[in-house]
Amino acid sequence: MNNSIQYSEDFKLLKWNDFNFEPIQINTLSILEDPKHYKNSFTFRDAIIDAIETRSGKKIFKLSLVTPDYKSSKKFYGIGFLEDRTVATFEIENTPIFEEWFINIQRFKSDDVTKKFVPSIYNFSTSLYSSQPVSNIKNITFQENTGAFIDQFIPDQFIAEKLAKEKVDFLTPFIQLEAKINLEEVKQSFNALIAEKGLTIHPPKNNDAIYAQFEKEASFPFPAIIKEYLTLHNGIDRCAIMGAEDIYKKWKDWKKCYDDWTQEDLLDTYSTNQGKALLMYTTPYWIPFFDLENGNFLAFDFAPNTKGKAGQIIRFGADQEIAYIEAEDLNTFLKSLMGNEGEIEENEWFFVE
Repeated sequence: MNNSIQYSEDFKLLKWNDFNFEPIQINTLSILEDPKHYKNSFTFRDAIIDAIETRSGKKIFKLSLVTPDYKSSKKFYGIGFLEDRTVATFEIENTPIFEEWFINIQRFKSDDVTKKFVPSIYNFSTSLYSSQPVSNIKNITFQENTGAFIDQFIPDQFIAEKLAKEKVDFLTPFIQLEAKINLEEVKQSFNALIAEKGLTIHPPKNNDAIYAQFEKEASFPFPAIIKEYLTLHNGIDRCAIMGAEDIYKKWKDWKKCYDDWTQEDLLDTYSTNQGKALLMYTTPYWIPFFDLENGNFLAFDFAPNTKGKAGQIIRFGADQEIAYIEAEDLNTFLKSLMGNEGEIEENEWFFVE
């Protein structure tokens, strides 16, 4: 295929004549039978993706469609970001059926169909459908700065190493794995809690295999203070307090979220928590140990913010934009669970149904 270019750091320097916009016809669009059906936009998207994947023989991470203004031009251009980190470029033939489908989709944006068309760029993937006017891309144009224009829309998969490095560079100054606890004090508070609530402990066991698997995936050791804590139990029956296996599983779920998101996605610069926890949605250095049963967790924090303390207990999860401090350490947290005056009430979260 002579219309694909390997993506590189110099890609944005390429000009229009460096690209070959190979003609392609979308043959999988059927007659438009129900113009008002909400699925039409996705049918249109999927037809273009399928056609370019068939032509290239490669999976598409993302597809960009540049549309005309219908005054100076009626040409459509497709840009496929392929699984081998190449960029394939096409001129999509404006056949009568293709035009019918496109105008129908535009009808939802404007009653005066072709008169108000402005060049737009659509971005498609199996889970993405978005559009914006080309004019949103400031200081560069598709025809004059083609490489730089296309570079605006490269998928994360193309720059995965760079994005991963951004996250590592951000987190590294905050990592503190050498937190300590007074195990005797923790044991006293833990046993008092168990006695007060009448809880049934799952006896501690050898968790070396879990710790080894964690270290393999995390690239750092399973923290010593959690190992010490797990010498007291391996979870508690019908309780939010988790054992080693559940801790590992929940950490792994959140690690996947962290790996899939960019640093920009993870960071929240608009919230505040007194500078004790990082303004992040999640990090691999937050290790959940208490399941709030609502998508949220309490976790040990081994990458505290400048005013925080390693090993502090934080609250984070599905509906928390950032982490919030729950307690300054494990012993303080366990004590807070006793009685009925703590924030975590017995009838709310402590017991698991």
